Amino acid sequence: MRDASIFASSLIPILAMLTACETLPRAETAAMQPAPDSNVTLSGTVFYRERIALPADARLAVRTSDVSLMDVAAPVIAEIEIATEGRQVPLAFSLNYNAARIDPRGRYAVSARITEGGGRLIWTTDTHVDLPPPGQLIELAVARVPSEPLGRQPRQSV
Repeated sequence: MRDASIFASSLIPILAMLTACETLPRAETAAMQPAPDSNVTLSGTVFYRERIALPADARLAVRTSDVSLMDVAAPVIAEIEIATEGRQVPLAFSLNYNAARIDPRGRYAVSARITEGGGRLIWTTDTHVDLPPPGQLIELAVARVPSEPLGRQPRQSV
C-alpha cells in the first residue's frame, strides 16, 4: 500500500508538468500557417559598394531556396531574372512565391547573382541571407567575382 501511495504522489507532479506543456489550440496554430496557395511578394534591392558600372546587358537573378538539408542541392522555391537595361545598383526586385511551400521549421535563403549578357557571373551573394517574414524589405549585398580564377595569372606573350 505504501508503494502505491509513493507512486501516486510522484505521478501528480509529472502530470502537472505535462499539462503545462500543452500545445497551442488548433485555432491558434491554424492562424500561424499561411493559407494554401497564398502568394507572398518578397521585395528588396541588390547592391554593391564598389564604384563599378554594370554592363548595359547585365542580368539580375534573385532566388529563394530551401536550405534545410545539408549535402543536397537546395530546392528552389522561387526565382526571377531581370534585364537591367543599363540601370545601375541598387537594383530593385519583387519576387512572388507560394507561402504554402514555406515550412516554419525549415531554413530558407535568398540569393542574388548578376551576370553579363553572355552569361558570365560577375557579382553574387557570398553569405547566407535568411528569407525575411512576409512584408519585410530585404537588401542583398553582392560581391565581385574575379574574371580570372584566384592564383592563376594571365599568360604573358614572349
